[in-house]
Amino acid sequence: MKVLIAEDDAASRMILQKHLQNWGYQVLAAENGSKALELIKAQQPEIALIDWVMPGMDGLELCKKIRPLYDKKYIYIIFLTSKTESQDIVTALETGADDFISKPFDKDVLRSKMSVGVRIINYENEMRIARQKAEEAQANLEKVNIQLELTYKKLMEAARSAGMAEVAANVLHNVGNSLNSVNVSATLISEKLAKSEITYLQKLADIIKNHSDNLAEFLTNDPQGKYIPTYICEVSSHLEQQKNEIIENLSSLIRHVGHIKNVIRMQQFYAGAEQQQECTSLPELIENALQMNSIGLQRNNIEVIREYEDFGNIFIDKHRTLQILVNFIDNAEHALAQSTNKPKQLKIRVTKHNNKARIEVSDNGIGIKPEDLNRIFDTGFTTKSSGHGFGLHGCLLAARDMKGAILAQSRGENQGAAFILELPLKKIEVKNEHRK
Repeated sequence: MKVLIAEDDAASRMILQKHLQNWGYQVLAAENGSKALELIKAQQPEIALIDWVMPGMDGLELCKKIRPLYDKKYIYIIFLTSKTESQDIVTALETGADDFISKPFDKDVLRSKMSVGVRIINYENEMRIARQKAEEAQANLEKVNIQLELTYKKLMEAARSAGMAEVAANVLHNVGNSLNSVNVSATLISEKLAKSEITYLQKLADIIKNHSDNLAEFLTNDPQGKYIPTYICEVSSHLEQQKNEIIENLSSLIRHVGHIKNVIRMQQFYAGAEQQQECTSLPELIENALQMNSIGLQRNNIEVIREYEDFGNIFIDKHRTLQILVNFIDNAEHALAQSTNKPKQLKIRVTKHNNKARIEVSDNGIGIKPEDLNRIFDTGFTTKSSGHGFGLHGCLLAARDMKGAILAQSRGENQGAAFILELPLKKIEVKNEHRK
């Protein structure tokens, strides 16, 4: 750690420099205030030992000039003085000093005060880095919110023209969950920074200042002084734990922001395309639908079981099929969230039957009442407290437009349910040209 000595007395300056170098500090030395200010501007030391009385610029004036130079980090200032009046000490502290050492100084007292300064500088640096990361995360969150708003407008325009309102709602629900997680992480970081134990270290520094003249005796014989080393270790441990918790929350925040970006990027691709028959991989499309619902699936500890029969790519309306799959998975997620069955399982099977692609999404959730099974595809019907009853009805219409069909199956309450989408397999005609 870099330390500045500002002392006009050559002998005192040399003794201080020797002690500090022996203790492992990188030392900068100046014989007056003006020279010290130049070194501070150029080298930015973390700790400064400043003599109060110097020719030209004295210690008080130097201290006033130093503080504005450290707007992004902290410098710990210790005054060297033969002044012992209480008002003099108050003046030094109010000017910006953190501590003082009476001349002639005691080697052990100097070393103790330097150790306190090092700890405070280290903690300040850790908290500054944590604050910077929190600010960067907040800035990223604001950018994501702006991007989400723009994407929402584009998505709803595409939904109105392409019949994908349910996809838009599910994507926004998915992103909304991630944003909630981002806000939780940011709030936790802010709370931990607000509850930092730096303030307790400042109180500890004040106690040490008040006993600076007899610090060795105070630390050895006074009951309060004896506890200080133990207290410093405890605070250090707490701050280390706090730092790790902040880093963990920042990592969580970064993961959720990354998830939001991926969902938006993928949905922008889908929303920007026109409705048309495309050569599509059903497993890949299903994985995209699962990703759009991934937050809810993870939150409810739902195990996804995949059984995909490999019959190659097929020509389908990719975007309407995606709409149906997202809705099926979302319904299964809600059914499993309300169920007490363990483990919670969602199974997706892809098979080929009678020249049709058959996608079955089943769960072991709360099931469907027999009286509800016959009207589950009716417009406006829903069993969700927050639903509007458009989802499955829209899926039914989309399937019919694609010359397909939708089926719902359940043995009753708490017996799970299955939703099946059948789509016709369109043959791919290959024209062969023969040269004569």
